[in-house]
Amino acid sequence: MRPLPELGGMAWRFTHRRTGADVVVVANEDPNMLFAITFPTLPVDDTGAAHILEHLVFRGSRTYPMPRPFAGLLQGSLLTYLNATTGPDRTSYHLASQSKADMGNLIDVMLDAVLRPLLRKSAFEEEAWHLSLDEPLGQPRSGGVVHAEMRGHFAIPGNRLLEETRAALLPGTVYAKAYGGAPGAIPDLTHSDLLAFHRRHYHPSNALIFLWGAHDIQTRLDQIARHLDTFDRGEPTPRVDAPSAFKVPRSVRLRLGQLAPGGLGLMAMSWVLPADVGSLGPLGRELMTLLLSGRPDSPLPEILRTLGQGRILAGTPSLQALRQPVITMGFEAIDPGQVGRVKEAILSQLDLFARQGFEAGCLEQALDLLELRLRENVSGPRPRGLVVLDRILGAWRHGADPIDCLNHGPALTRLRARVTGGQDALRELIRTDLVDNPHRVTLSLEPGPAEPDTEAERLAALGRQLSMTERKALARRTAARRKQAGPTGATPHGLPVLSRAELPHDITRVPTQARGPVLLMDLGEVGLVRADLTMDLGGLSPDGLGYAPVLGRLMVEGRGNAPTDLIHAEVWSRAGPRRSAAGLVLRGKGLAERKDELICRMAEMIGAEFAPEPLRVAAILSEEISRQEGRLLSAGHQVVNLRLRASNGLAGAMADRLDGLGQLGFLKRLKARMATSPDRVLDELRSLRSRLLAASRLTLGLSGLDDPKPGRMLIAAVARPDDPRAPRPQESTGPSCSREAHAIPLPVQAVGSAADLPKVGFHRIGAARIGLGAISTGWLWDTVRVAGGAYGTTVMFDSQTGMASFLSFRDPHILRTLDAYAQSGAWLRRVVNPDLLDRAMIGAVGALDRPLPPDSQALDLLQRHLVGLTDDLRQAELEAVLSATSEDLVDLSHALDAAIPEGPVAVLGPDAALRAALYQRPGVFQFAEDHEVSEATPSRTAAAISG
Repeated sequence: MRPLPELGGMAWRFTHRRTGADVVVVANEDPNMLFAITFPTLPVDDTGAAHILEHLVFRGSRTYPMPRPFAGLLQGSLLTYLNATTGPDRTSYHLASQSKADMGNLIDVMLDAVLRPLLRKSAFEEEAWHLSLDEPLGQPRSGGVVHAEMRGHFAIPGNRLLEETRAALLPGTVYAKAYGGAPGAIPDLTHSDLLAFHRRHYHPSNALIFLWGAHDIQTRLDQIARHLDTFDRGEPTPRVDAPSAFKVPRSVRLRLGQLAPGGLGLMAMSWVLPADVGSLGPLGRELMTLLLSGRPDSPLPEILRTLGQGRILAGTPSLQALRQPVITMGFEAIDPGQVGRVKEAILSQLDLFARQGFEAGCLEQALDLLELRLRENVSGPRPRGLVVLDRILGAWRHGADPIDCLNHGPALTRLRARVTGGQDALRELIRTDLVDNPHRVTLSLEPGPAEPDTEAERLAALGRQLSMTERKALARRTAARRKQAGPTGATPHGLPVLSRAELPHDITRVPTQARGPVLLMDLGEVGLVRADLTMDLGGLSPDGLGYAPVLGRLMVEGRGNAPTDLIHAEVWSRAGPRRSAAGLVLRGKGLAERKDELICRMAEMIGAEFAPEPLRVAAILSEEISRQEGRLLSAGHQVVNLRLRASNGLAGAMADRLDGLGQLGFLKRLKARMATSPDRVLDELRSLRSRLLAASRLTLGLSGLDDPKPGRMLIAAVARPDDPRAPRPQESTGPSCSREAHAIPLPVQAVGSAADLPKVGFHRIGAARIGLGAISTGWLWDTVRVAGGAYGTTVMFDSQTGMASFLSFRDPHILRTLDAYAQSGAWLRRVVNPDLLDRAMIGAVGALDRPLPPDSQALDLLQRHLVGLTDDLRQAELEAVLSATSEDLVDLSHALDAAIPEGPVAVLGPDAALRAALYQRPGVFQFAEDHEVSEATPSRTAAAISG
């Protein structure tokens, strides 16, 4: 047992006597309890066995043999998180809940799934790869959820860069394999190969089990032991061999047909770091990474600006805990002829740091940022316990003591003392790890000739080999697979789900106090302070909204400003009972003992003279265009949802203009204007800044402080007087979505359709939440994901507008998916009964009051305050869910029948697939004119397509 004051609890490490399973428990007061189990998984080829197995264990087990037990759990559980991840040498499964009874149910199902999965061949074909044939004389098509996922993954140049770099850096090791599965190799995996992979890796003797939060520890340990006690000690998975050290650095040039001919490419520099972490310990390497890239004027972005080259690839520099640590820097929009110059400039700068060190101010801010990250443990929507686990899992997997890794307080204290007392150890670390380290690869991806469509060639060859008898049999199997989804969706019988009596009847309320323009909030964080200054974007023209994200970056990324992790800008839009609102928010955070510094820094940053350099504005425009185009490939369903929402009220229209295809179209037009009329663009930015800093537009959210005085001082320091003569134009946001398609360079689609329920007279929010949740985890899961092969599908519902968005992601189909959406109401009518109502009600209650990480919760509370969404109204929504009836769900089904055919449609996908869909069903959508997604794939009109 060891106290962990920084994590607010105690830690224990246990070993299961019979199997040797390694169990770590962190007991604290976090109500969002986490359970995770990890197995070492070592790929032997590129077929993606570990990744496919990760999917397949969710498809039925010995105790819970139903085809899709976890889809049933999504309905009948209060879970707050459920996911699995496959990495280069491990696979992890994690779940979270705030209910102890629910957590017990979830752990039972999870442990049975990973230790005793059924691994049916039919499920293997659905998740991995299979042939489909709609009719005997047709052309065979490929299917499989993982196959579609990885086709989308490898079609993104940045992903391809990192995959190729890892293989070049670590040749001859498991890390050189495509652990997620290469699309061309996935069909080579056999069912028997997968069974053998499970036997070899998924034994309790190899398991790392992690518990976090307010568990009843003895109950949980007894529960885990019941599952493990039926196994004897097994053969451990072999240790990963250390990579053979390079004697000299290597360079690799590859050509990629996905890049526009004659255009720009990508490059990466990657090092295998020495096994000896040096005198600064593992945190020293994290500090080094932050110093290289954690500020707007850090050396990496500054080098690129000086050379007039590209930008840092999102997600890099990254420090990976593999057998030996690996650090990778990625860059995009690089001139292939300048790769050598970029490499030499980076190496020269690293050598300079190894000789001279860093400025004291930069070093202090990087230390603060490192400490802040360790205190808050926030990363997107994931539970805090999972963020903590991710930080230690690589080292634990390769033999480090996990308790030592968790106890970061003393290590951080030592690190501060060593580097602030002199930088010799830090400079030596940079020299040893990077400058003088020969185990380095520089890899560039350059535009090349179009790559052959190996998928189409494979399918054509298979089609020629099929006899008519085989074709008829394949067509029958295809029809049977689609029918297999059945009328009831996920079958829950036998699953340990909660009852309605165990549901919470009150929402979680976070204490807040409105003190004029300052909103104080108590997030329960220890040692952190947050300050979110939002500027009301109401009344702006469409172009004014479009400028807001660019203006936000210019305000916080001036030369010499704080690390962007400490102060950054976001935009938001939300509908509410009082009004629809949108904002540009400058978000600051810091250590509680330095709260005054945070407020002063924000005041100085916002109040400073605003004189943006034209080159910096042009660079931000290029970066934002690249970011938005990247989202089309990596998160197309989110972009589709924004387009659908654009047709449903002011909040949705503003959201698309701020962060969707409306923003992308504006940025491209603004970039062209910047090239011809830069002074006018700069004047418009200055004018918008002055307007947004009017006192009546400012609201500040503060957490970690009891006194609103610092917040009032900040507003007073930056606010401008309101100009009564300033016009307030009618709010409009440009074209809304109707039925549109956008061509993108991706082999799979994101397909969306929306239903405006109030428009057809349906206003029962509670029933909508229940019924749409059942459709998402039942009908769409079975038809779009399992039978259709899409990587993901969901329904998103905005209770304030009554808009329901039906979405798919990395979907091999368009028309079949739209048809499935349209049939949702009919499915709901067929299956509605008291049992479905009870189960789906549980899931709806869980989704309604799901906990948010502190940074997300702070912004959520501020938004709710501004739009008038009070806790009493949220409580009324919960009560509406709890009082819904089966008759309400039947009425919802009829409303969907009426609303979906009349609602908007938005599709992102490859040009050929969009053409084919439009040919089969003329008028199903039109190619968009106003929101072209890239110069390489211009939008086309429907007339051009049909002609």
